[in-house]
Amino acid sequence: MNKLLISIAKIPIYQPRFSFNKVLKDKDKGDEKQFFSKEDQKLMSKLIKKMKEANEHPQASTSNSQEDKDELQKIFSRYKVNYTDAMIEEILNWKKSD
Repeated sequence: MNKLLISIAKIPIYQPRFSFNKVLKDKDKGDEKQFFSKEDQKLMSKLIKKMKEANEHPQASTSNSQEDKDELQKIFSRYKVNYTDAMIEEILNWKKSD
């Protein structure tokens, strides 16, 4: 029995010199970077396409709509504010510039 215990105690514990764990983590990080780079590229191309379309087709209506003018007149009337058409135009133009 003593011989068996002595021989078990002398068995060296295996410790690998090289671990694939780090290699796999590095590969995963590389794959992740590559995936997100492709996704970013797709999103940027869509954004550029939208910007080109917006430049090709500018807003047709540069003047203020009658609906907006009517709404502003209602607000002024509710608070009993004296207003002119020029004042309404200036306020609507200011709002559009935001």
